[in-house]
Order: sequence, then structure tokens, then C-alpha cells
Amino acid sequence: LTLFLDIGTNAEIVIGNKDWLACTACSAGPAFEGGGIEFGMRAAKGAIEDFSLDPVTYDPMLLTIGDVRPKGICGSGLIIMVAVMFEMGVINNRGKFNQDLDTDRIREKNGVWEYVLVWKDETQIGRDIALSEIDIDNLIRAKGAVYSGCMTLLEEVGMSMDMIERIILAGGFGSYIDLEKAMTIGLLPEIDAEKVIFIGNGSLMGARMSCLTNRIRQDVVEVTKKMTNFELSETPSYMDYYVAAMFLPHTEIEKFPRVKQRVEEWKEAVAAI
Repeated sequence: LTLFLDIGTNAEIVIGNKDWLACTACSAGPAFEGGGIEFGMRAAKGAIEDFSLDPVTYDPMLLTIGDVRPKGICGSGLIIMVAVMFEMGVINNRGKFNQDLDTDRIREKNGVWEYVLVWKDETQIGRDIALSEIDIDNLIRAKGAVYSGCMTLLEEVGMSMDMIERIILAGGFGSYIDLEKAMTIGLLPEIDAEKVIFIGNGSLMGARMSCLTNRIRQDVVEVTKKMTNFELSETPSYMDYYVAAMFLPHTEIEKFPRVKQRVEEWKEAVAAI
């Protein structure tokens, strides 16, 4: 049994196998592609795509596409930033910054709290690049829509997440996506990373293949015949799942035992200092 996710401004979700397919779509917003994020951008040269934190100073270590000075944040970088900050207690499960941490990178600007990723002298744009609570909230809303869409579709076909044997993930995140971090924020259910395949821009790949061969176009026709569409707007449980997913990683963190363990281990390590 396979779960397919194509995540962009809209998320297309398909569950099934070679005999049957059930599908739905939900509005995730543009956060995964850099939209709705103050310093968000497409996965292009200069985009921050990887991130880690010094556990003592809380200073960032960044990687950019093309290994050049930072210009903005792409989707894969955004996911990693929020996941790392949550695991290390920089933000709480509602995406709010811990204002008690001893770092000048967490500051209030125009009434909004933010974390400075790169000081202006080190960027391509001549301004500080920061991640704000508004940015994080937009990501939480986006991941909540995707996760709740998956849960609702599974419920509609009478199945549960533990029955999923493989996840195929598509989208314009960047050159890669850290699957463990995607699970940390609750974008994906906690599943063995070996069961997840990231294929990049699946729609572009499919369009190219359809243009090149008649067989693929015939396959498309056959696949659509097997597919049953479910409208989330007509499914009352969708909003219940969505509200529950509006936290990092979820209201019920017990659904994400590996994340819970990492968060607790970090708290214990900090308490021991």
C-alpha cells in the first residue's frame, strides 16, 4: 500500500496500489516553495537549504545552494530550521521563540519575534535574513493541512497509517528534503525513512514523460479510471484533524515517539548543564 504526496501550494494526495486508488487535494499554501515567508525563495542559488545550531551559543551553521552567500530560505531549509529549533527548545510546540535564551539572535522587530539567521554583512541582499514567528506559523498551517489531508483520506478508505508500506514524496522543496526533519514538524507521519522516496518535481517529470511516449499517455488514462476522488470540504473530520495538527509536531506528541524522545533528551541535557 502506497501513499503519494505532491506538496506545493496545493497538496495532491493519493493512497492505493495497482488495483485501486483514492485521491484528494488540499490547499497547503506556498510556504513549502518559499511563499508567505519574509525571506522565502525558490530552491535556487543562494537559498539556505540546510541548517544546524551550536548547542551552547545557539549560533547557526548554514549551507546554501551553490555554496554562495545567503539570499533567502527555500522549502527544505525552512523545514530543517523549524525542526532543529523545536528539538533544541528554541521554539515551543506552537512555534513561539524562547525569549529566555542567552542569544542576541532572538529579537523583537516591529512587534514580531524573530531569529536572525544571517547578519546583513554576510548576505547577498544587504539586510539581516531572519525567521519570524509569522513564518513559522505559516509553515505549521501548511504542514497541518497536508497531514490532516492524509489522515482524512485514510479514514475515508477505512485504513490507518500503520498499514502504509511506502510513501512517495514529490514537490519543489529543493535538491533534497530531510525526511526525519519533515517528520519532526509533523509534515509526514513517523515512519521508517527507508520507506520514503523523494522524487523531486513529480509533475514536471510526468509531463515530460507524457510528451515523449504514447505508452505513458495510455497509462495516464488507465490510472484515472482506477481513481476515486474525495472532497475534504465534504468530510467533517478534516477540520478536527487539522486543528490537532496545528502544533509541532502534533497536539498528541505520542503519535511521534522518536520526536518526543529527542525533545526530552535535549531537555535533560540542558538541565544537567
